[in-house]
Amino acid sequence: MAVPDENPDPLAEALLHTLASQSSMGLFLFDDGLDLVRYHADQLLTALGEEAGKADRTLFRELLDDDARHLMRKVRDDLEARHGYVTWRPEGHGERELSFAALPLRDPDGRPGGVAAAVVDITGEIDAFSRYDTLQRGDTIGSSLDVARIAQELADTAALRLADTVTVDVLDSVLQGRLPHPGHVRENLLVRRISAGVPEGVRFPAAFPLGGRHGFPHAGPFARALDERRSQLVREAGDEDRWLALAVERGLAPRDTHSLIVVPLIGRGALMGLATFYRRAGSDPFSKKDLSTAAGLVRRVGAVADNARLYTVERAAAQLLRHSLVPGALKSTATVQSAEGYVADGGHAWCEVIALPGARTALVVGDVAAGGVRGAARMGQLRASLLALAEADLEPGELLSRLAALTSRLFAQDEGASGPGDTAFPLATCLYLVYDPLDRSCVVASAGHPAPLYGEAGGELGSAAIEIGPPLGVEYHAYETTRLSLPEHGELALYTDGLTSVRPGDGHNGAGALAQALASARGSLEERCDQVLDALAPQCPTGDAVLLLAHTRPLPRSNVATWELDSDPKGVSIARKACRRQLAEWGLTDLSFTTELMVSEMVTNAVRYGRPPIRLRLIRDRSLICETHDTGSCAPHVRHAASGDEGGRGLFMLSQMAARWGVRFDPQGTTGKTVWAELEIPE
Repeated sequence: MAVPDENPDPLAEALLHTLASQSSMGLFLFDDGLDLVRYHADQLLTALGEEAGKADRTLFRELLDDDARHLMRKVRDDLEARHGYVTWRPEGHGERELSFAALPLRDPDGRPGGVAAAVVDITGEIDAFSRYDTLQRGDTIGSSLDVARIAQELADTAALRLADTVTVDVLDSVLQGRLPHPGHVRENLLVRRISAGVPEGVRFPAAFPLGGRHGFPHAGPFARALDERRSQLVREAGDEDRWLALAVERGLAPRDTHSLIVVPLIGRGALMGLATFYRRAGSDPFSKKDLSTAAGLVRRVGAVADNARLYTVERAAAQLLRHSLVPGALKSTATVQSAEGYVADGGHAWCEVIALPGARTALVVGDVAAGGVRGAARMGQLRASLLALAEADLEPGELLSRLAALTSRLFAQDEGASGPGDTAFPLATCLYLVYDPLDRSCVVASAGHPAPLYGEAGGELGSAAIEIGPPLGVEYHAYETTRLSLPEHGELALYTDGLTSVRPGDGHNGAGALAQALASARGSLEERCDQVLDALAPQCPTGDAVLLLAHTRPLPRSNVATWELDSDPKGVSIARKACRRQLAEWGLTDLSFTTELMVSEMVTNAVRYGRPPIRLRLIRDRSLICETHDTGSCAPHVRHAASGDEGGRGLFMLSQMAARWGVRFDPQGTTGKTVWAELEIPE
């Protein structure tokens, strides 16, 4: 189509005719006043006219928005070519993206003569690029191993170019780590909405909240996608579609939805959920190419999401092992107040606070150099073994030696089941410390673990000078016990290497940096733990960072009573009377009868089978503790006397009356033994 010209150039006419009949480019000529004088754009206007109506000059005038006219004026005035884009929005139809280039025209004398414009419809190219870009962005999804985060990345990526709104719903069973059985999906299968998104990161303002659980209507594309495991395309949807109206009513879909794609989220061949792509009224309906793009994107994300699900299952199993293999740690005792800080980094570190006989408290920190379920299982074995040995009331060095022997046996058992280059039993470290509030001392031994810090509470702490033996799992080893004296109000800091592996150039060794951080921290024990972890843990992601911080205080002298007894039967009567008077002074007369019986049996055994001197001690702690000490090395044991026997029932009675009882030998077995028993103090 052309505006008549008095002097047409045949060659120019041939070129314009060819462009008009065979090219999708539209050529338009404007005079110096920017009035349209000629155009050749049959194919362009015909293509646009299919959507907007009749292809004529009026149609083209509608294409020129204010930005395009401003650009042509600048071309005319500056005599420089310019390029831009025009977004055409015909009423009732989707947007068209047009490339717009304007060039200045000159007459033979070089004077400005108007403007030439070339317009190309690039909507298809933009759509193709959007699909390609969406798939490329899909390849970057999955930097985390969290199903909800992966789903949110999918929603945000697809909403950027492909859809107006995207939602992802995952089967409730999948979030619990279980895949559904293959086959028909029952009605109202429960799913949980875990993500939603619209362009520019705005969340879908649905009435149904993220994290809520619901069942999709058993009709329409949702049910078909769940049942057939195939993507569903709905080009045109409206209020007459009952399934859409129900979804809108329940806040599961946008109210102005007119086209949608539903894609099942598949992982390892099993259904995990649904991803739904919506376009609102005013946007182009989805095409089959869009369906292919959406299906490809979800398919790529499905494998990543399933890996995250498997990781979630393994991590949950490891945490379950971590917390359930052994009872939870006691956080404080009457003479030790403690707080724990923990930052996980793929390992399995732990700490314990254990109440021991004689009002003493054991503080333990350990670390297993392995992750996953296997590392958690090994940690559980070590913790359970350590607690059992602590019940035997062994001194720290002997306890770690027995723990090392047990570890060596476990190593030998697993050695045949390990693959090439696999360490059957991962190396572990452990530090065991016992605080005695009666003399403000502590004894400590270490198996490959850093020495504790100790000192005055509120002051600067120093590193204890102890011998550090090899880690557990290497071979059997005898560990040395070191005795330390604490101030009246002391502070202890036990920690793992993951907290003190500072970077080179920091100016401090690991223990020095920790001591400085503790000196700077303020507030309660818990608050100080948090401050130290914030200061040190981010600098050293080399293992689990654990800090066990404890304040110690002595037991008041008024809570301890001690008597030296003669090594003859008269000492039993003296012990009973002394206990009766002491319990009355403490206001525990209700325990007198039981305590006197227990003390009688314990002193009688010391007189008959022990060696002098004999000492009786009562300790009022959270429970009432009775102790007899002698220099004999023979440990008493419970006998089950026959009906005709005259003796042998004393320790049996003791075991029935006491909450717990036992024997502990003095260090190195040189000064005798202590038989102890505990009675619960009524509230």
